[in-house]
Amino acid sequence: MHPGDFALVAVSTYLANDSWFGSLPEEHKGALLSAAQQHEFPDGGHVYRIGDPPNGLHAVVHGQVRLISYPVAGQEQWKMIVKRGRWFGELSVIDGGERPHDALAAAGTIILSVAMAAIVAAAERAPLLWRGLALLHCAHHRLGMRDAARVRSLPALARLAAFLAGHASGTAVEATQDDLARLVGVSRQRINMLLGELGSRGVVRRQYGRVKILDPVALAAIADPD
Repeated sequence: MHPGDFALVAVSTYLANDSWFGSLPEEHKGALLSAAQQHEFPDGGHVYRIGDPPNGLHAVVHGQVRLISYPVAGQEQWKMIVKRGRWFGELSVIDGGERPHDALAAAGTIILSVAMAAIVAAAERAPLLWRGLALLHCAHHRLGMRDAARVRSLPALARLAAFLAGHASGTAVEATQDDLARLVGVSRQRINMLLGELGSRGVVRRQYGRVKILDPVALAAIADPD
């Protein structure tokens, strides 16, 4: 498929369904998409690295990207999993600062990237684009606060269920047990037990490098015990 054709498919199938992108004025959507370039990444490929200067705004049109920081040497902390149809990388675009995370792609991930120069040029023609980018960052910040509150308040099984329910691509979540342990805030052994419990209820099935969701309704009920 020609890169331009893929961009059109991405708009109609994925990006148009994103609440942030869908709310932008048509002028802003057109400015971003007309300047976007397609890139494909291997498993573990860096869209950008922590400390890099801003290289633009990005959207996932196939696969997923993990945003990871390192609060302690040798210890990973996941900030977000960016799924198909979602945008990321706006903070450094807005303030011009270095990247605060590693952005690691899963195998075969395809990204649409809008370079900094193109964003600045578009914002000169339509200054309210900066407000749109600020709203994207606000949405991500609110999501982070919600997840932090969930970690503090919910039992481990509910936290795991909430993460799986909120990050599924189709009927599966692409994440290892080590990944899930870091995200839920428990040990790998504990995650193994929790997945076993969900499996015994017929809610999920463990597979290599992923968790298949068998009963999304039951999973949502476990995630919201109230």
